[in-house]
Amino acid sequence: MRKKLWNVCRRILSILLNLAVVAMEPIAARLSWEAVGMQMFTFYTENSNFFTAAVCLLMAVCQAGSLVTGREVPLWVKRLKYIATCCLTMTFLTVVFVLAPYYPNEGGVVFLLTESSMLYHHLLNPLCAFVSFVFLEREPRLRGRNVFCALIPTLLYGSLAVWANVNHWIEGPYPFLMVYRQTMQESLLWVVVILSMNLFYAWLVWLAGGNRRKRKVGLLFRH
Repeated sequence: MRKKLWNVCRRILSILLNLAVVAMEPIAARLSWEAVGMQMFTFYTENSNFFTAAVCLLMAVCQAGSLVTGREVPLWVKRLKYIATCCLTMTFLTVVFVLAPYYPNEGGVVFLLTESSMLYHHLLNPLCAFVSFVFLEREPRLRGRNVFCALIPTLLYGSLAVWANVNHWIEGPYPFLMVYRQTMQESLLWVVVILSMNLFYAWLVWLAGGNRRKRKVGLLFRH
């Protein structure tokens, strides 16, 4: 009885947190548009948040269906939510550990986590996505190979952004994408650093979500 009650409660909480992301995204998108206009579509932050909002809406709908059927959400929906959560975790931690040092005179971490649309895109949306995925959407479990799927959005965005910078269509928008302001070696180093960070964060999110299967003690004594 307790397990059944918990399943109902976690699904309801999951729906609420996912819908919170969906509700906050139009507010954040409007603020981003007012600040930079069409340039907003060149930022990893904005694109990953748009993607996450769509996935959160899908997850909320599937969780609502689960309340009726009692079944867990489809595995492919869980996989999409995992990838989206990794994107926003990457956004949050990159802000804290990579971008903040570039803006020490503008408030650093506090500025980048609380100002305008960044309050939603850098802080609130990542927190809602992470909490809902890690604590409320633990089933069905994902295999370890899904960790590499989390690299796909970053690879896609990075490839397009670097190509656009090389062709002078855009500049940046992040300091490490400004290929003409750094050497080839520095650019390659940034590629390695960003992808390594992404993979490490994806692995941590995967672990935190309770996806690692525990070995049964009895197996150790089988001949």
